[in-house]
Amino acid sequence: MLNHLSALWSRHSILEAKIQHEEKRPLPDSLRIQALKKLRLKVRERIAAVEARLSGSATA
Repeated sequence: MLNHLSALWSRHSILEAKIQHEEKRPLPDSLRIQALKKLRLKVRERIAAVEARLSGSATA
C-alpha cells in the first residue's frame, strides 16, 4: 500500500511539473492545463483515499 501511495505522489509531482511548464510557455494551452489539473485532482483524491485507509487501519 505504501508503494502505491508513493507512486501516486510521484504521479502528482509529474503532473504539477507539466502544469507549471505549460503555464510558462509564451502561449499556454488552456485546455491542456485544464485537463492536467483535472488529472492532478483525481490523483490527489486517490492519495487522500489511500491515506484514509492507512490511518484507519493503523487505529483499528
